[in-house]
Amino acid sequence: MDVFLKYELENPTGSFKVRGAYNVLASLSPAERARGVVASSAGNHGLGVAYAAQAFGVPAMLYVPCTAPLIKKDGIRALGATVNDDATDYDDAMVLAKAHAILHGIPFINPCLGLELLAGQGTVALELLSQLPTVRTVLICTGGGGLLGGMGAVLRALAPHVRTIGVQSVETPVMTRSLAADRVIEIPVTPTLADGLAGQIDEDALHIGRVCADEMVLVTEVELGETIAWLARSQGLVVEGAGAVTIAALRHGRTSALHGPIVAVVSGRNIDATRHTALLAQYPN
Repeated sequence: MDVFLKYELENPTGSFKVRGAYNVLASLSPAERARGVVASSAGNHGLGVAYAAQAFGVPAMLYVPCTAPLIKKDGIRALGATVNDDATDYDDAMVLAKAHAILHGIPFINPCLGLELLAGQGTVALELLSQLPTVRTVLICTGGGGLLGGMGAVLRALAPHVRTIGVQSVETPVMTRSLAADRVIEIPVTPTLADGLAGQIDEDALHIGRVCADEMVLVTEVELGETIAWLARSQGLVVEGAGAVTIAALRHGRTSALHGPIVAVVSGRNIDATRHTALLAQYPN
């Protein structure tokens, strides 16, 4: 059956995250924007917020984990935003960002939740339905549920026959495990190629998973690394780990009950060059 790739990596900041971030800033009043904004991010949401803040001429403060790829941290700074990378992981960064928002009385832009943010991410599905009205199955990169929730809400309303499959790495399985347990499960923070999918979820995110995911699947880190290298060689694409999980799920048979046409969302391209080169050497075939 036919498989199509939705190239979210071609957005201005290299990922879909700019959609939601821009919509949030556009929805703020001029007075709210004038005070500036703060956000936490694994990197791509930060790039989106920084891009939107530059467009609206407002200051932005981004809290990211110290392990965030340099390409993401440097990109945020290049867009004029301030970066704090003191946090040890994604969840610590969110704690710091929320405290900053309260202290300075400025809007906190959640990386995964909020109606305006989800509406922005939902435009991926609106585009998809206009580009490929016959789509039957969509694979969605899933971390905290922002893309799954935005796209899933649109697909449930406009194309309820479309099957939605959320994909995670075995090192970022919080949504998968929480849905299986029917409650929020906390997972340990471990190294992963899919850094953009790392972090815990809350009850709101779990609700997104319940409503928007027909199935959740996991790919191994080896499968993910091999797929990143394959995408570079066969498609000429530089894809980060979080963006490649959907292709890895297809290449390595992690999905079931597939009906075509199939669309795999390729959510981002922001991977450090040194890591990408190392993966090409590690997976030469």
